[in-house]
Amino acid sequence: MLKPRGCNSSGHKGWYEVKCRICAKKIYLGDDIIYYCPKCAQKYDAYFCLADAKRVYMRCPYCEGELQLFIQTT
Repeated sequence: MLKPRGCNSSGHKGWYEVKCRICAKKIYLGDDIIYYCPKCAQKYDAYFCLADAKRVYMRCPYCEGELQLFIQTT
């Protein structure tokens, strides 16, 4: 799991979060399952939660590319 260390361990979860592009849910790196489009991640910040990735049938709504698993919880 990706957790902040040292002086950052006192609650700065915002440094390790992204938002789902469809529903705007906060997804925490290391805590949640995150899917992304390799083509659109840099351009549109195309990260998706598990529910929305299933809703679009694991295809990117922008380029129709296949979504890939970014980080899975342990």
